[in-house]
Amino acid sequence: MRDTATMTDERIASHELPSPVEFWHWSGKHYGQRSQDWLEVQTLGGNVNLALLLHRLDQDGIPVSLLDLKPALTHTEAVLVPWRALRASAKSRLDEAEYQSMLAHELELERLQQGVLLQTLRALPLRRGESHNLLNYLSLLGAQQGPLRDLIC
Repeated sequence: MRDTATMTDERIASHELPSPVEFWHWSGKHYGQRSQDWLEVQTLGGNVNLALLLHRLDQDGIPVSLLDLKPALTHTEAVLVPWRALRASAKSRLDEAEYQSMLAHELELERLQQGVLLQTLRALPLRRGESHNLLNYLSLLGAQQGPLRDLIC
């Protein structure tokens, strides 16, 4: 879903994209400010890390095709989704330390997923232009209205 008519000739160099550490910190800040709103993406069947990346790209004026990022999710979701379900189902049977250990592992899987998304992004021929990445994603999820609509650039 890239609108090539509104793109410029200014190609994005990989060093202009956030590093995995930078994006992890940026995501933590933005997620922390509105965690329940971001979790709504997950409730709708979407991916929070992808939504955060799309929001960041919108802020930077970098349109991207959701189809180009899908392979990054396929592999990481195969591990992350079952782990998340296991942690949630085991919560009542675990003591606090065990639960926190499972949660810490899940966060590392989230960080890994962000890294794979960024690696996939770096391999794409990106250009600056009018960007509606988050809007397109929320629309695909059926979120015509909702708590994150005010974030759309």
